[in-house]
Amino acid sequence: MPRIFGHDLLAVIAAAVAIYIIGFLIYGLLFSAYWMAQYGYTADSFAGHEWKMLLGPVMPILTVLGLAALFQTAGASGLKSHLRIGFIAWAGFSLTALLYGFAYGVTMTPGALALDAVHLLLGILAASAILVWRK
Repeated sequence: MPRIFGHDLLAVIAAAVAIYIIGFLIYGLLFSAYWMAQYGYTADSFAGHEWKMLLGPVMPILTVLGLAALFQTAGASGLKSHLRIGFIAWAGFSLTALLYGFAYGVTMTPGALALDAVHLLLGILAASAILVWRK
């Protein structure tokens, strides 16, 4: 099986799918009304923006490729090191980027920040754990 940054291709694909599923569960099923209310969205808010859904798979793929490269560079080999590095990546990059939007933007509420941060944390930790599989 081909390897990407030292990780099995099947594990890379599974990790990206896991991130996508976590996002679907959070934003599409469990907290969709809450998420829309936090940002002030209505069903009409999305008119003309439907094409952006095509970008949905791109973000998890880029996240997993970045994680795999970090793990390879750091020489991570087990679950504990993958999860630790994944958490550091989340805190140092994902959470930080969200905080910039919260601090300097006007549309992100504390509830939206919390939901987005939890989504990214769960996705990154799940992907980190999956990437250990078949290593």
